[in-house]
Amino acid sequence: MKPKRVPSLLITGLILVSAGAACAGEATQFPLKPSASGRHLVDQRGTPFFYNADTPWMVFLKLTEAEADEYFETRQAQGFNAVQIIMTGFLGTTNRAGELPFAGTTNAQDFAQPNEKFFAHVDRVIENATKRGLFLAIAPAWSGCCGEGWAGKNKDGSLKPLNANGPEKSRELGRWLGKRYAKNQNIMWILGGDIDPDNARDSIRALALGLKESAPHHLLTYHASSSHSSTDVWPKENWIDVPMVYTYFRGFNKAWNKNQPDVYEVGWKEYAKSPTRPFFLGESTYEGEHSAWGSALQARKQAYWAVLSGGFGNAYGSPNWNMPKNWREVLKLPGAASLKHFRALFESREWWKLVPDSKNAFVTTGHGTMATNDLAVAALANDGSFGIVYLPSIRPLTLDLGKFAKAPVQVTWFDPRHGTFEKEGAFPNTGPLNVTRVASDDWVLVLEGANR
Repeated sequence: MKPKRVPSLLITGLILVSAGAACAGEATQFPLKPSASGRHLVDQRGTPFFYNADTPWMVFLKLTEAEADEYFETRQAQGFNAVQIIMTGFLGTTNRAGELPFAGTTNAQDFAQPNEKFFAHVDRVIENATKRGLFLAIAPAWSGCCGEGWAGKNKDGSLKPLNANGPEKSRELGRWLGKRYAKNQNIMWILGGDIDPDNARDSIRALALGLKESAPHHLLTYHASSSHSSTDVWPKENWIDVPMVYTYFRGFNKAWNKNQPDVYEVGWKEYAKSPTRPFFLGESTYEGEHSAWGSALQARKQAYWAVLSGGFGNAYGSPNWNMPKNWREVLKLPGAASLKHFRALFESREWWKLVPDSKNAFVTTGHGTMATNDLAVAALANDGSFGIVYLPSIRPLTLDLGKFAKAPVQVTWFDPRHGTFEKEGAFPNTGPLNVTRVASDDWVLVLEGANR
């Protein structure tokens, strides 16, 4: 029987915790490590870390120290607590002072001769980010999908630096980087970079092992080709602490693989793997790119799908990956602003308890069509205390309230664009509940104990 609905009431700010308030109290105590469950990361106090990252990949190369700190300050105010950066840029790229990372020519740099002027600038930018409490995910040598990277061969057939330096020098570079930045507890290293490892697998492994030798407290991940995760291409490597998943969506035809799974598909796949490891969405569609595909709505879809399919967070992207001249204007894109509410919603609840509803046991009807860019995705806490459903577009849903531990169950709509709530009502924790949102755009449905 359908329970009686209660008239809706708009609540501005009720239950909502801002991104700043969500993290009130002690700052994150780095380094991070996998939780006992293997499903998320925790700091040294055991506090779960929710990964809400930006991707200013070229910040070391394109900005001055003062500009980089301005960038970090703005993103931190917008609710971002992590950044993903390429330490040495694309092959042949110099920083603003005209310095290459290593001695040699642009296409043939010697890992045994790091350029102190280049890395001194990197040091200062890292220190400023560290003072702000940001988590830094850094790619030391970007492999590259499209000829821009440090792995494979140059156009003239000569070997690129990862291959030319070989495993021995790559391992020594890892040791050198690990030793130099070991004091920075807030670092995770990203190996690879937008490509599978076969064009330089031995050197990449050696670089990873060298990092682990000198900085064992730093986490490591691998950035594979789109539609592949770290563990797809390194299934048996113990140095992979934190898998990264990377995909676009069905119908996206700008990537190397035209059959791109949706984020929730790769998330469910990674969640089901053994051994259990915490994973995150490291890259997907960037806001402001690829015309209508790069919308604020798409940025939110990816973020919510990543967490509700079992991940511990999401990386947002924009044209600021390459730091264009108008980077300050790009900081104002609406999708980035809305992710402050995304982080606040999850951090104000025990988000690490969420289990993906991939078998449709919690939300029984109304998901939409599987393997489309419009699926309603849900997760329920493992103790039945709360559940969250993300709807990319509005449709009727049927929810099994019998999955909740206690009654009454408060059902509330959350506006992911503005961070406001609107009550649907309180219901017994028995039988099905049918709900329909009379509105447009994307919405989030939150179900939890009425005493919230």
